[in-house]
Amino acid sequence: MTSLRILVCLSFLCCSTAPVAGRDGELPFLASSKVTVPVNAAVEGLIEQEMLAGAVTLVAARGGKVIHLQAHGIHRIDRETPKMTSDRIFRIFSMTKAVTSAAALQLLEKGKYKLTDPVADFIPSFANLQVRTAPGESAPAKKTMTVEDLFRHTSGLAYNFTAPPDLVPAYNGNFWGGTLEDFCDQVAAIPLVHEPGEGWTYGVSTDVLGRLVEIWSGESLDDYLQTEFFDPLKMKNTGFYIREEMHPGRSAAMHYSTDSGLRVGEDPDGNSYRVKPTAPSGGGGLFSTASDYYQFLQMIADGGSRHGHTFLKPGTVAMMTSNRLPESIPNIHFGNEQRNGVGFGLGFSVVIGETKGWDDDAKPGEYGWGGAASTHYWVSPHDDNLIVITMEQTMPYNWNLERALKPVIYEFLRNADH
Repeated sequence: MTSLRILVCLSFLCCSTAPVAGRDGELPFLASSKVTVPVNAAVEGLIEQEMLAGAVTLVAARGGKVIHLQAHGIHRIDRETPKMTSDRIFRIFSMTKAVTSAAALQLLEKGKYKLTDPVADFIPSFANLQVRTAPGESAPAKKTMTVEDLFRHTSGLAYNFTAPPDLVPAYNGNFWGGTLEDFCDQVAAIPLVHEPGEGWTYGVSTDVLGRLVEIWSGESLDDYLQTEFFDPLKMKNTGFYIREEMHPGRSAAMHYSTDSGLRVGEDPDGNSYRVKPTAPSGGGGLFSTASDYYQFLQMIADGGSRHGHTFLKPGTVAMMTSNRLPESIPNIHFGNEQRNGVGFGLGFSVVIGETKGWDDDAKPGEYGWGGAASTHYWVSPHDDNLIVITMEQTMPYNWNLERALKPVIYEFLRNADH
């Protein structure tokens, strides 16, 4: 590690017990050295091993009190003054899914559809789905894909990294050059990995759900999220591209882990991040900050209300944060990676049983997810709605930061209870 990186990292190990405000000036909190010191040490360990360039970490506990918001390390390894700041904007990829799911559930409450409705009732191209029966072979689907299948990833839709080899070329196609309507028509032509409701496959289901939000609301997905969630939640730095009012230049750079250390990726201040997409990805398209995403999670933790505004009913939130998988699907998985004791609700993964061998420090009832660039979050209802958010930009996806912080933070809570 260079001396510059060491000096930058060490500069962030200071901590305070006085009320302070986040760098974006909109998230006052009471910093606690009892959690900040061990969290900073854990993050610093990853930086010293060059497994991480920099990160922003946030911890809220005791019913919504933010007790830790810290920037660590650097946001770009090829710049002379690249200090990470807590207001950095990150591409959060699949952390988008919970937000899109919340929007769709808000429309459920408005009576726009039922969870048992066939997807084909709203998107005609889903009326004649095929199911893969063998490599290169398919047959008409025997079961109906419902809206609930999209929420919980039991639709049979996949990604290129979760599809069987013979379907990978189809999922490598260019889906994003047109509209979300075009996207859905293309996806509907790909054979399903399994019959709807008979398996769990992580894939583009939430992107299809994003198109349904447009159909049910009569608005574009980005406009609906902006009006119904981002504005009332005061999420000023969240969107499907970096708008001028988000002050371009605050984006954290993408980094790639290699055998020789970290390598910086594309310039986050380039034009590709600043162009409004014609097909906003409800499954992975959002940019956000730790402070902004906290506002969304605190709303969920509070039962669907925040800042005097009701977004969802408590019963609807309960459907998001409890397991909705059938008994025939005991846990979620990514190929051979069996996430023991983890189910899925209408928007979040949920710890429902013994997680030894997968996530030894997880607690029953935890719900959360992450994003492709190794961003993470989890909420523990049994710890007075503990909320933890970790923001970084490291590819390929890894669990390093969550696994380093989870035991540290739960140890802090155990000590605080005595």
